[in-house]
Amino acid sequence: MMPATKESWNEFAARLQEKGFAALAIDLRGHGRSTDKNGTRLDYKEFKDSEHRESMKDIAAAKEFLKGQGVDISGMAIAGASIGANLALWQASIDKDVLLLILLSPGLNYRGIQAAQLAPHYSGPVYILTSEMDATNAAQSSRELFKIFPGDKELNIRQGNSHGTNMFIQEPDLIDKLLEWTTNKIYKY
Repeated sequence: MMPATKESWNEFAARLQEKGFAALAIDLRGHGRSTDKNGTRLDYKEFKDSEHRESMKDIAAAKEFLKGQGVDISGMAIAGASIGANLALWQASIDKDVLLLILLSPGLNYRGIQAAQLAPHYSGPVYILTSEMDATNAAQSSRELFKIFPGDKELNIRQGNSHGTNMFIQEPDLIDKLLEWTTNKIYKY
């Protein structure tokens, strides 16, 4: 989520770990302390759409990191907020190891990442969370995506105008809802 960092997922990740799940939050390129191969800091504000799409490599690298740590990545859940939601959907649409998908404030088109074209290619459980008055029109995008997803799906549109992980600040109980959904679905599938 622009301009958020991986720390916006800390509470959710920590609570997953308390339940015995491996959890990893990452900074997409241009966020937080991310650098290029030469150690130069990257700034998402300077990216072209094609550079934002390159963030898919960050998700693939995170998966490889987990595998290298001995984590069984078959049956993994992936979550993202804002542009991260679209990137998470992209990964889920091409990765058979993704069992569950959590999307916070997804858009139909974030920086050229076309969610409506990706959604039909993911048939696993998906939880979509957004705010009704989100300035990016994420609620309408979420409604449209909800119709497209072919599998088990849930849409939760909250009152307010928070975007992405900022919804956790406005409504901390949302983390409990996501944990309950994740736990129930992981053990069901």
